[in-house]
Amino acid sequence: MCAAVKPSMGDTNDFKNKGGMKTMSDALGRGMVLVMSLWDDKEAHMLWLDSTYPTSKTAQGGPRGSCPTSSGNPDDVQREHAQAYVKFGNIKVGEIGSTFKPGPGPTPSDCPGGSLKACMALCPSNPAPVYQACIETCSERCVASSSDSSSFLNFLY
Repeated sequence: MCAAVKPSMGDTNDFKNKGGMKTMSDALGRGMVLVMSLWDDKEAHMLWLDSTYPTSKTAQGGPRGSCPTSSGNPDDVQREHAQAYVKFGNIKVGEIGSTFKPGPGPTPSDCPGGSLKACMALCPSNPAPVYQACIETCSERCVASSSDSSSFLNFLY
């Protein structure tokens, strides 16, 4: 993927420059620790993720999402969203295919609270984007009974 996409976007293929899959495989063989965090980007304001970056590049490889190029300033984000937080959960590690049971969809054990309704009740009401993301996660992870399903539909409409 990197070999095909990076040149077409005008990006440097750092993955290849750092040894590619061989180096990654060797590192995994030595063992790794999973680290996850909430972070910001003082240099590029995260524009590389979902805006146009560099901001002057309008050709292929510049536009990467719909966020305005004025967005993502860490000082603004930290000031305007000082109460923001992240919660990681339901993380599974194992050989490919070993961390889930194949089947038609999620099982109640995958659903926080055990049902869609209970999961939705666990969602924080503020800030609104966190609530919305939580509700979407519940809808993806929970097997809905008919009453749960109608509650969710009433929420959406």
